[in-house]
Amino acid sequence: MKTVIVYNHPYQGSFCHAILVAAKAGAEAAGHEVDVIDLDQDHFDPVMSGQDLLAFRQHKMIDPQARAYVKRLQAADQLVLIFPIWWELMPAMMKGFIDKVISPGSTYRYIKSGYGMQTILPQLKQTTVITTMNTPNSCIV
Repeated sequence: MKTVIVYNHPYQGSFCHAILVAAKAGAEAAGHEVDVIDLDQDHFDPVMSGQDLLAFRQHKMIDPQARAYVKRLQAADQLVLIFPIWWELMPAMMKGFIDKVISPGSTYRYIKSGYGMQTILPQLKQTTVITTMNTPNSCIV
């Protein structure tokens, strides 16, 4: 089984990083081949440019890094996303990954009615999303 982990956190001392290390070690101990996509280490550009948006609408992909990520996802049986929640949202790099990589024509297609999507990652059997956040107790009511 091949596991692709998409990781986004800039600080290697973070709890997210500890989760990454544990998830990778656990998957390898279970006999999985593990491929880590570290968006921060890769200096992934999350910005959806006007050209990217036009390509998205045409179900094409122009960002070479995004295309390379799609190839890695196409080989995956399992996908794991690890990222923090900041200000009640995922960080920009993870949002940009979803915008630029999880796109029509590369990872899914619209069904004929136009009211749904169908995966074109037939090998992918499982997706796990792991997030962390820190909310001060004084904010809890």
